Amino acid sequence: ADVRAAGRMLAGFSDDMAVSERRLKKFMYANLYHHPSQLAAAEGASAVVAGLFTAYSGDAALLPELWRGTLPSAEPAHARHIGDFLAGMTDRFAVSEYARIYGRTAVPEVLVHV
Repeated sequence: ADVRAAGRMLAGFSDDMAVSERRLKKFMYANLYHHPSQLAAAEGASAVVAGLFTAYSGDAALLPELWRGTLPSAEPAHARHIGDFLAGMTDRFAVSEYARIYGRTAVPEVLVHV
């Protein structure tokens, strides 16, 4: 509470470190976070996750038996359960599940190598 009430920053980078940190952030945003290939991969990943959620919501038989057996019928617990399953997936598993459900050609091109 004392730190919040101080009304000023109590710790921070030195001036030289602050300059370096800003330079690093600028580089990271230009070359990673906002790089076209990263944005394309993020868009493809979003499509895969949304597609999997739609598929599992529409047909619980697509879920593994363990997850299907504990799937709540009422919302929002139903959606949360599917979301928890999706959150535990690796990238590779999510792409392979998407390909299993929708077909290999439906996988976004940017994710084919995953």
